[in-house]
Amino acid sequence: MAMSESAGRRRNAIPAIPAWAALTIALAHAPAALAAEWRIAPSLDVRETWSDNIRLAPKGEERTDFVTEIAPGIDITAAGPRLKLQANYRMRNQYYAKGNSGNRTQHELKALANAELVEDLLFLDGMAGISDQRLSAFGPYRQDDFHLDDNQTRVGTYRLSPYLVNRFGQTATSQLRFASEGVNSNTDGLSNTRTNRIEMRLNSGPAFKTLGWGLQYSRSHTDYNDLGSLRTQNATADLRYRLTREFSLTGSGGYEEYSYRATGERPDGAFWTGGIAWTPTDRTLIEASAGHRFYGDTYSLNATHRTRRTAWSVNYQEDITTSQSQFLVPGTIDTAAFLDQLWAPSIADPVARRQAVDAFMRSSGLPGSLATSVNTLTNRVFLQKRWQASGAFNTARTTLVLSAFNARREAQTGQAADASLLAASQFALDGDTRQTGVNGVWTWRIGARTSAHASAGYTTVRALDSARKDHNTTLGVGVSRQFQPRLRGTVDLRRLESDSNIIGDTRENAISAALLMQF
Repeated sequence: MAMSESAGRRRNAIPAIPAWAALTIALAHAPAALAAEWRIAPSLDVRETWSDNIRLAPKGEERTDFVTEIAPGIDITAAGPRLKLQANYRMRNQYYAKGNSGNRTQHELKALANAELVEDLLFLDGMAGISDQRLSAFGPYRQDDFHLDDNQTRVGTYRLSPYLVNRFGQTATSQLRFASEGVNSNTDGLSNTRTNRIEMRLNSGPAFKTLGWGLQYSRSHTDYNDLGSLRTQNATADLRYRLTREFSLTGSGGYEEYSYRATGERPDGAFWTGGIAWTPTDRTLIEASAGHRFYGDTYSLNATHRTRRTAWSVNYQEDITTSQSQFLVPGTIDTAAFLDQLWAPSIADPVARRQAVDAFMRSSGLPGSLATSVNTLTNRVFLQKRWQASGAFNTARTTLVLSAFNARREAQTGQAADASLLAASQFALDGDTRQTGVNGVWTWRIGARTSAHASAGYTTVRALDSARKDHNTTLGVGVSRQFQPRLRGTVDLRRLESDSNIIGDTRENAISAALLMQF
């Protein structure tokens, strides 16, 4: 995607690491940490990659290059009755053989924590992340973070959320939560945001066996560093009527209000939904609803099913949102969480199961998340409607993970907010888009120390306000060998094909070899 001149400049400050470090130190000295089991595992990954199109340029403009990557990292976990913490950090130092202009250091962080600071009363949630993100869904789909194309940026996120819980015997439970959130990008034109949110909930307790109820109120204020602020508030009442042990009727109603200046319907008004909840077994859940909001009819679906060797998930959501808020609640399906469901029948202990999942993912080359739609960078408010379906199959020697998605984004505010982010000719690309895709990853445990893996993916991106349509196909195969308990080697072959009816075609082949060490 062509960017305006100002959008090409990079910011340096992405403060997720200091925010998370402060939270980790605070939690480590809290009383809850004393009873937790801590595990600190340093690591070092060394990878050599050759690509025949390092910049993902169109045909005739390709450039080959070798990339050496040295990535020290550390994994920190804490598991106890009052503290749960998982933090993974990598510092990826990349060196390019043909000139040092591309040499760079990329930070990657994914961290989650929950602490019970005062027993059964005061709790604290924390989240922090740094990741590489695409600027636009249009253009070649990168398979790794070593490419030198312009369609990428670094995004840092954090959330600190203390909350109080009060239980009124068997009658009700209340929760009062405050959240401070931030999203920062190193691309000028995308506004950094700071959000303060307060939420209040009152839900019925076990005394209400047939008719359950809930009351919620939330209010948030988001400051955009260049574009003013966005305020939202929502008041909701929920009802659930149990017809049988497995089947319930659900309903909700309330009022919502947004402060943005809409190009269509005024963004406020009453809303309602009605639906069902069916749980025939403890392995199956289906929740579906339909209703009306200020922008029109609305629907939702959440269905999960698990057997001894399979796990399934189908989800549909639609909401008024922003690119910045989507980074705080990513749309990707976490591979580890999905495998955790798959292995729950065979490994009952959650800590042991998580360790087994992490070891399996590292040894078999599974990606950290399954394919989903790209969170195109924009400062506009939009309506997002997204389907996501995934399935996992496990046998004694093979694992297959499949996913598919369909997402549409419709801008609700004008183009002026993106004046410093996009070139004027690009406004039609990101106003109304549809993304569809499928992805599959298969692993085969050849022996006790050797495994093979293969992956394939296909995505289509359409600009519904213009004629632009892109297709991306990715293929990959690889072999992994465990040389020693803490030393593993991998070899991977990858191919990318990208076709566009506007900017032409892109092809890339790459091979990489890596040594992955844990200490």
